[in-house]
Amino acid sequence: MKQKERKVWDLVFPDFPERESEQENIHRAFEGKIPDFFADQLTNRELEDFLAHYDECRECRDELSIQYLIHTGLARLETGEVFNLQKELAAYVALERGRLFRRERNVKLTALYELFTLLAFAGAVAACYVLGIV
Repeated sequence: MKQKERKVWDLVFPDFPERESEQENIHRAFEGKIPDFFADQLTNRELEDFLAHYDECRECRDELSIQYLIHTGLARLETGEVFNLQKELAAYVALERGRLFRRERNVKLTALYELFTLLAFAGAVAACYVLGIV
């Protein structure tokens, strides 16, 4: 909205809440995916986007640390167990990166396997026609 239009808008609707910026929407989406991240329920694409934003955004890294403390740390604090929150969270994120890599590799290998299966089937059908079996 242009500056002049914004001033008119503010005069007409002084208490109207500001629209969220795109960055705030990204932060909100990140926060919404944290439970799915801990439950390993993000798709490959969602996990890739989640980890990319995690790498770029200090605020969201802090939010993930807080949620990790709530998700994992509180139960351990009650038992009196000592742990390093940041170190364990970093290890968990690294584990998820490894899972993402393996899942993406498995998708590619599965596609390659299906291609080879189709080629083998097509070759078998062609051989049957050449030999006059069909």
